[in-house]
Amino acid sequence: MSIQTANLEAAAEALPRHPTVHDARLVDRRDYDGRRVLEIVLGPEVDRVPPGVLRSLAESDCGIEAVQQQGAFLIAVVT
Repeated sequence: MSIQTANLEAAAEALPRHPTVHDARLVDRRDYDGRRVLEIVLGPEVDRVPPGVLRSLAESDCGIEAVQQQGAFLIAVVT
């Protein structure tokens, strides 16, 4: 059994203050077994998840599960 300690809500509130974050929202994802995840939209000038975003995620005990390019933007799925 995995213990979930991530505070996705806190991360969702903190991330929009970062200048490279265009959107951060909580969504229920069927492809993640119906779990709630945080989707972060970065870019278009961003080609990786910046350290400031990673710090905000770490402070809320969240981790990146997937990152993919979508057009000019970078999308990160956080759990």
